[in-house]
Amino acid sequence: MQEFPCVLSEYEEINPLLYKPITSTQRIKYTCFNTSPNYIILGSTSGSIYLFLRKPCTFVQLIPLSEGSVSHVLISPDEKTIALTTTRGTVCLVALKPTPKLLAISTEHIQEQINCLCWNDNSSEIYIGDGNGKVSVMVMSIFMMHTLQVNGMFQSPACTLMNLDSAVVQLNFCSPLLLVSTLTRCYICDTVQEQYKQVGNKTRNGEFGACFYKTYLTDKSTLVTPKEERLVNRKGSFNFIPEGNSNIEEGNFPQIFCARPSSRLWEVSANGTVMKTHQFKEALATPPVTICRPNMRKSMYQKPTEQAWMPQSINFSHLFTIAEKYLFSYTSTGIYIIDPITATVILWSNEFSNISVAETVENEIYLMTFDGNFHCLILSVLDALILWLYNRKRYHECLEVCFLYKTQLKQLINSTEINAICNIENKLQILRDDELSTLLHPLIILLESNSKTSPKKLDSGIVVVNCGNSNLKEEESFRHNSLPYCLSQNNESPCETELSEGKETLTNLLEDSTNEVTKIKDANYNTENVQKSNNEERAKINEELYSNKTITQRIQADLESIYALIDNIKPSMDEEQLEKIILEIDWKMNVLKDSYEILTELKGFVYEVLRSVELYYFNALLENISVQLIQPSDNETIIKQIMKAFININAQNYKKCTCGSPCPTDELVEPKFLGIGRYLLKKIIDENKEQCIILCNKVPYMWREYLPIYVNQHGVLMNDLLRQCLQIKDNNLLSTLLPLLDGKHWNLVATYAKEMQEGQCLFCGKSIRKGNNEILINWTAVIHEIMKKQGPDVAMTLLIKLEKAIPNISVDKSIFQSLIFTKILYHHGMKHAINFNKNTLESSEYNTICSTKIRDQLVEVIEKDLSKPVNKNIFGNGAHHWGMHYQNKLHTCPCCTLSLQTPVLLGNNGIAIFDCGHSYHVNCMIEKKLTACNLHS
Repeated sequence: MQEFPCVLSEYEEINPLLYKPITSTQRIKYTCFNTSPNYIILGSTSGSIYLFLRKPCTFVQLIPLSEGSVSHVLISPDEKTIALTTTRGTVCLVALKPTPKLLAISTEHIQEQINCLCWNDNSSEIYIGDGNGKVSVMVMSIFMMHTLQVNGMFQSPACTLMNLDSAVVQLNFCSPLLLVSTLTRCYICDTVQEQYKQVGNKTRNGEFGACFYKTYLTDKSTLVTPKEERLVNRKGSFNFIPEGNSNIEEGNFPQIFCARPSSRLWEVSANGTVMKTHQFKEALATPPVTICRPNMRKSMYQKPTEQAWMPQSINFSHLFTIAEKYLFSYTSTGIYIIDPITATVILWSNEFSNISVAETVENEIYLMTFDGNFHCLILSVLDALILWLYNRKRYHECLEVCFLYKTQLKQLINSTEINAICNIENKLQILRDDELSTLLHPLIILLESNSKTSPKKLDSGIVVVNCGNSNLKEEESFRHNSLPYCLSQNNESPCETELSEGKETLTNLLEDSTNEVTKIKDANYNTENVQKSNNEERAKINEELYSNKTITQRIQADLESIYALIDNIKPSMDEEQLEKIILEIDWKMNVLKDSYEILTELKGFVYEVLRSVELYYFNALLENISVQLIQPSDNETIIKQIMKAFININAQNYKKCTCGSPCPTDELVEPKFLGIGRYLLKKIIDENKEQCIILCNKVPYMWREYLPIYVNQHGVLMNDLLRQCLQIKDNNLLSTLLPLLDGKHWNLVATYAKEMQEGQCLFCGKSIRKGNNEILINWTAVIHEIMKKQGPDVAMTLLIKLEKAIPNISVDKSIFQSLIFTKILYHHGMKHAINFNKNTLESSEYNTICSTKIRDQLVEVIEKDLSKPVNKNIFGNGAHHWGMHYQNKLHTCPCCTLSLQTPVLLGNNGIAIFDCGHSYHVNCMIEKKLTACNLHS
């Protein structure tokens, strides 16, 4: 059977999903975008970045920045850092993981138009090209790459590498080579030798792209060289070298394609020699394809049925690889996919007339039009698209595709099924789904049999027969590896080598976990054979532990397969894929632990190594897990592993009584991945209360999350829960607890407080006091927390109840001062809690409650109320600060980007401070007519 043609489809609309975060504002517009395997990133006129998961297309978070309107964004290959440029010509590096943070700013291209960005392969450098031909680099320092914690401490070194003769159009990288395409020429730069040379001798005039042709045939193991690490020591500009002096070995790099005028491409070697010229002008004399979409029949019939297409002279302004086989380019009015090896045009389309930017990820094309609309087109094989639509029960759309490509289908499949389908073209709207399914079924059987004729070879060496057909990249790799591996090894029939999912998983586990000590040659294992093989593999590992290789080298080798599995954990994974990886990692870890148990002398070392791997795994799991996956999931394996990971990463060294109950905790630290912990509690609170208690006891901060959830769902406060909260002695937790108490509970608080005063455990009565350690509750701090959360009235009411329950309660007088002044602020519309705690005042440079004038008025009023003199010193006698003490997030005004302390802009109006912590010159707000912080949507 012949191969099916490639088609473009758009059955999932991403535009409404991407615009959800800014639907409520007309002011913010998207200006640029970038896609990676897991993310879509959008830059905006406000200067902020909007981060989305790619699959499914869901909004993750807003990263607010104030450097000006964003012109380009680019995420690093490891998806941990975002580079962006602004219309002012600044370049910013923003850490995406573990938390978004501005790392560094470069002004190397200030006031210039930046045209393109390009990361190197290991995400340590970002190259920038501008409209004047300048190419510079920002280097991520080792501290930034590994800590990413302190703003501005480790600034990225930036330097100019080249000043070329015309504007830079496109940059592309393949370690250690940087490809630079300008309006007139193309250059290959060796970033290790710090030299560059021109490609060919003929110049050009216009926007032309260039790229490395990285395909599934490329040996990717040769693309990254250890020399690249030397880049952090770069001293200055690159040197130009004449033709023929390059030291680059051609065999280690993929081909290079450079665009030329009139639909031509140069095929170039790594040392800059033009090997041949490909001409596509005549090949483009073909009709454009129709993009398959829902309800496309109307647009199909509106097009003229026959039209002669003349040869086209196209300038390929940018070049990308797509599906790891073809080249992709675009103009403002068309998209083009070509096969440079056969010099043929796979397809082209003119359905978009205003394309601004386009990018490719795997076999998908993402477009942004000049009017701000986004599209995601999928390049696939025709039979794959038909099967995809049929399997999702989109029968009408499946038939529309068949009608559109009926000529090709009749040529490829010589059967009556195609004629039967084409005969009902005019009756499509009156047929039911079950009738359409029945009509399509014979064709589907034929297409499935075609897609299953070639076995698919996995990375582990196992070949899966009848694997189906998913997308173009898999299909082409599938056809390339068409040798029936199982048959060549075993001479068995394809039916006998077909694996079930569980057996395939076990076989892969065995093959990787033994560090290639033995190879699995027969893929058809039953359960008994697997168990027997496990024991044999462990025995062989134990026998070889004392071979010529050192034990530490063997441990490192055995861990490589585990690290590879951990790195495969991605945010876009579904439950089935994630569960498979979790089971594989657990199995491999258990095999390693059992294998090295005999090493008594190195037991501590082995434990530390395995523990570090385990923590790395847990961090990777929680960093990449999607909350949208946890919330509806009932997969016990996944939930248990996430719980284990969360506890292991955040467990504190806390003390507990001999009965197992927690002792008072001095300081609670907010755990990493708090959002995941919160969802875990919501998930298991009804099913497993004991597990919730275990989680909270091991990560005490989670009591603050557990208590409101429990009360909200059950409405009744259990005595055990009351004892837990009191014994932990967390002020924040108690401030949530006290407003929930009724009369019965207040009596219990008095009893428990007395027992705590005597140093007893509230659960078993044993002494938990160590030496002179005080375990009493700081009721002053608790009341202040309540005042912050619910205001002075609620705090005063609870203070009265507390005093009745515990008559000899110890409360500092500062709490009454705080209540009075907080009440004054509330009365005047400012809901802000004042803290006159003695320690707070002593540690502040402003340790007086109010100004001298206000102090005298207060003294006069209080003396009248008390009918006795008042010492003025109780209000303090130092400098005073009257107003709101705040922590400013930025030292510059987001409107003018100048310092907030610029005298001419301060004028008489001063600075406006918003609740989010951002501050503006009031004069700038008046000028821009702003009434709210513009750093948020």
